[in-house]
Amino acid sequence: MSGTCHIVCAGPGGRDRGTGVLSREPSVTEPPSPCHVPPVKPGDFVIAVDGGFAHCLAAALEPDLFVGDLDSLAPELVGLITCGRIELPCDKDDTDTIYACKEGLARGYTNFALHAALGGDVGHELANMQTLAFLHEHGASGVLYGDSQRVHLVTSSDEPQGFSAPPGTRVSVLAFGGDAYGVTERGLQWELEDAALSCAIPLGVSNRSCREQFQIGVRDGMLLVIVG
Repeated sequence: MSGTCHIVCAGPGGRDRGTGVLSREPSVTEPPSPCHVPPVKPGDFVIAVDGGFAHCLAAALEPDLFVGDLDSLAPELVGLITCGRIELPCDKDDTDTIYACKEGLARGYTNFALHAALGGDVGHELANMQTLAFLHEHGASGVLYGDSQRVHLVTSSDEPQGFSAPPGTRVSVLAFGGDAYGVTERGLQWELEDAALSCAIPLGVSNRSCREQFQIGVRDGMLLVIVG
């Protein structure tokens, strides 16, 4: 599937159009921010995850599917759900977000954008970061979006991955799931070549982009790249 599966979580909303999350039409009054979310395109699929349905309402966005156990959605909003609906039990192994990712994977999507996925409860925020690893293990990739930040997962590859952000943007690069070896950081204030990052020492926090395009890669291990 060539489109993007947009998963709207229940965390604090992003800055797009002041409410949040996504729009079916591009905004012509607000410039893109480092956490800018593009409009939903034909072929994309939108899943509202529990309280994320309120973000969809605020953005006048009709999701294609609702998934959740209704523990973070106001009762008066439940009756407004008109799309397909999967109601989950509160006691379960998967988070609502993981379940939503499984629904997207089952529909053939390999590109995921998780909105309102940062901020709020620390446990859920860390769980969303682990969700990026879950997607990677299932042959997909994802990005977490928050109010002013986005989080990427960089995995082992022969070539560094390209990123873009205005010069001076804060960029943190942290080992994830274990130590990382062969780390490359180019186009940042403090660059690295074939370096090692320990998961027990946050050496890569609060770097800065020197130009709009920069590269980050790892030969062995995984990295979380936090932009913004």
